[in-house]
Amino acid sequence: MIKLLFKREKLLKAVDYCIGSIEKKNTMPILSHILFSFKDDKCTLISTNLETTVIANVDLAEKTEEGKIAVPAKYIHDICKVGRGDSINFKYDKSSNVLDITAEKTKYVVPCSDADDFPSVAKIKESDKSINIQRLISSFKKLQFSMTEQNVNKAYSGVLINKVTEDEKVVIEMVTTDIHRISVVTLKDFNMDLEGIENGIVIPGRNFSEMAKIFDDSKEAKVSLEDDKISFSNDEVTFISRLLKNEFPNYRTVIGGYSTLVSKESSVINKKELIEGVRRVIALSSDDKIWATKFSFKNSVLSMTANAQFGGNSKDEILVQKPFTDDKDVGINARYLMDVLSVLDKNETTMIVEEGLKPLTIIEETDNYNYIHMVMPLRI
Repeated sequence: MIKLLFKREKLLKAVDYCIGSIEKKNTMPILSHILFSFKDDKCTLISTNLETTVIANVDLAEKTEEGKIAVPAKYIHDICKVGRGDSINFKYDKSSNVLDITAEKTKYVVPCSDADDFPSVAKIKESDKSINIQRLISSFKKLQFSMTEQNVNKAYSGVLINKVTEDEKVVIEMVTTDIHRISVVTLKDFNMDLEGIENGIVIPGRNFSEMAKIFDDSKEAKVSLEDDKISFSNDEVTFISRLLKNEFPNYRTVIGGYSTLVSKESSVINKKELIEGVRRVIALSSDDKIWATKFSFKNSVLSMTANAQFGGNSKDEILVQKPFTDDKDVGINARYLMDVLSVLDKNETTMIVEEGLKPLTIIEETDNYNYIHMVMPLRI
């Protein structure tokens, strides 16, 4: 009989790390389990869906013999969440492959799977290179709405991280696109010195989202790149994601450099007033997938007009803080505009509108980043 004693909150935290990498399609039942591997007073929890792998470390309250148990992830997650008291006690009978779990006076009997069936997980060689993981996570929030859905185009359903030269400086850029729009964040004074990143790497979007949840409270993380995998880690947890083949279009031929965009004529609009104006003008089409809206700039006035799918139309006007020299018109899906307005940090929105069927461009510059968001126009 193997006995394990955990502090409940510490075990719950480790299980929370693991739960996002559990296989949910039930194609391989063993992948719906978390592998507990333990020796002395240390325990490692491993979960994988073959796309991502999480390795979480948790201390045992008492020393134990060496061994491993494959525990159904949903069971242990729910038990940790609702269990009473500070401790959770495991008693595992290897002969029957049954785990007795006790949390104060609450007892559970959990059938386990054969731990030897759990796939072996190849760890990436640990790196001593640390990055400010919060800067990656905060930048991702400005990009995630522009990713292509995986069932539409798998190659574009991720985040491109690229090392480029901008104004004679080597910088890291993060890029997403769904063909209709493209978002680019250029990180200033950010070191991510990994061999191979100069060719660009693509992390699947949902994997990046899971990584962001795991490291949401961490400032620093070590990062390693090896073959088709990338690893982020700290003392508590390691997150490993496979990479997509880099098939991104040459986005720099589309956007040019940030300095080139800044040199173009732009209009500056109060962000709050723009958001409220868009909400008013799309009131009749708010249930539609596409909020086809025409934006007309004339002197200091921005007029917005929209036609509802089943009849009716709307019009609204706001003042701009900095007008264009000449009149400008562009039609776009206002839903896309609202997405980008929601992640801008400044109170003013800088917008570039060009002649013909060129994209509408929004730019933002802070001490930490340059941000470019382009939306392809609609014929309205």
